[in-house]
Amino acid sequence: MSRLRSLIGQSPAIAIASAALVMSVAGGATAATVAHESPASSVTWHPLTLINGWKFGQFNSFHAAYYLDSNHVVHLRGSARTGLAGKPVFRLPRGVRPSHVLSITIYTSLGPAEMNILPGGQVIVFDETGSDTNVRDFSSFDGVSFPLG
Repeated sequence: MSRLRSLIGQSPAIAIASAALVMSVAGGATAATVAHESPASSVTWHPLTLINGWKFGQFNSFHAAYYLDSNHVVHLRGSARTGLAGKPVFRLPRGVRPSHVLSITIYTSLGPAEMNILPGGQVIVFDETGSDTNVRDFSSFDGVSFPLG
């Protein structure tokens, strides 16, 4: 014990690191207890119908779907592939459509691309190739969200 006191006396950094370690262990236990007592509420995903030749994207992804959270934010998930270039992938139902055109970056199998969501609910994907080759190979809607209004 005297050796430990001697090390701490010589280097305040050791004392600070030791205190941080003790606090992190206690903090982790507290966080685990809180998370256990208040589980996240589940959401209900509503399926979207793919149109214009677009098909489910596969690759262990979700089917296209949306949900509206309690803060009036629309969330999308899922994927699509091999549809008609420049044509809508799906149409959002009334009540979850934006009031103006939204342009959102999405993931494709060959890098980032764009998705436009129109006030009429049409969702159109496109990329910089001019032929939409990247988005037609695989497009993901995971992580896309927008506020209503």
